[in-house]
Amino acid sequence: MQLRRSLVVLLVTVSGAALAQPMQHPGVLVSRQQLDFVKQQVAQKTEPFYGEYQKAMASQYATLDYKLQGPPPTGIIDCGPYSRPDHGCHAEDADATAAYLQALLWWINGDRHYADNSIRIMNAYSHQLTAYTSSNAPLQAAWSAEMWPRAAEIIRYSPAGWKPEDVQAFGAMLTKINLPLIRDGSPKNGNWELSMIEGMMGIAVFINDRPLLNHAEGMWHERVPAYFYSAKLDGDHPRPLPRGEGRTTWYGQTTFDATTNGVAQETCRDLGHTGYALSATMAAAETAHIQGAKLYESEEPRLIAALEFHAHLFLRQEPVPKTVCGGTIHYGAGYTFGIGYNEYHNRLGQPMAETRQWLDKVLAVPEPVDMHTTVFELLTHGADADGTKR
Repeated sequence: MQLRRSLVVLLVTVSGAALAQPMQHPGVLVSRQQLDFVKQQVAQKTEPFYGEYQKAMASQYATLDYKLQGPPPTGIIDCGPYSRPDHGCHAEDADATAAYLQALLWWINGDRHYADNSIRIMNAYSHQLTAYTSSNAPLQAAWSAEMWPRAAEIIRYSPAGWKPEDVQAFGAMLTKINLPLIRDGSPKNGNWELSMIEGMMGIAVFINDRPLLNHAEGMWHERVPAYFYSAKLDGDHPRPLPRGEGRTTWYGQTTFDATTNGVAQETCRDLGHTGYALSATMAAAETAHIQGAKLYESEEPRLIAALEFHAHLFLRQEPVPKTVCGGTIHYGAGYTFGIGYNEYHNRLGQPMAETRQWLDKVLAVPEPVDMHTTVFELLTHGADADGTKR
């Protein structure tokens, strides 16, 4: 009995310490240490950073005369499935991408024009956006919550001169418009909820809300094992969904064994949506890592398998076996592997040969951007600040 009481006291103490731990800033996806490391690598023209930096500078989202695309005059972003309707949806995706990329470039090269552009974009939305509507409103709120806090953290914790009243308005937008649509997750396909989780983490860090961060981390621990199959951990069938069981499927995937170790709930749907989920999973774990949590470590075998499995598919080096999606794969964007590779290979030394091969191909892409989730991941995470290189 005494031992049990001691353990309870210890758990309460550890939990209390975690709650009391101050947030690290900038602390959404990229830490101050990593940002300074990237700046140094670019200055020294070290690869892959310098090459990615040059591509970023030439990006359509980094133009010094970037034209703001939204929000709509009504202040309402109206998003339906397959972008029907699309009233301000793609416009917000592009604007949030530009705000983040230009914030990164401001930190790296110190050109104030980039900071001013990022602030201008964020202020336009925080002072004009009033709502998301239609069936894809929760997903759009999640996608934008993934991107906006990345930009906001960099600008807020740099000498960019973002006015306190504008910072406050931006925080109000995130908490009053985005957060209510994503806080409770989703019973739909896992890419929705994983994007919601990452978005919540970014909001939590920006508004210094540790309980909200803990809530999002708890949802990550529920959804990730239900989305990525592990032969070792799950046996001959995937984990049940944490919410809305029976409302999503594995799109015809019926073989669950060592040959499909790492397959995802949406792999047989297409690799585009699976890529969104992979990106959100890794980006959320990276933000948690900055804030002192160990999400990466908690699912290491599962996530290494997922990265290697999908890198193998993207490489297209051999026919897809019949045990994987009946032998047919629908491809899509795949720039989702840099952050996970940086953790598991650069930091932890795990061999990930196929992920490395895929990243070598990504390095040849002129503009590695998917506006929903992925923006020049090898510029920010091509190596780690501890000095480890790819």
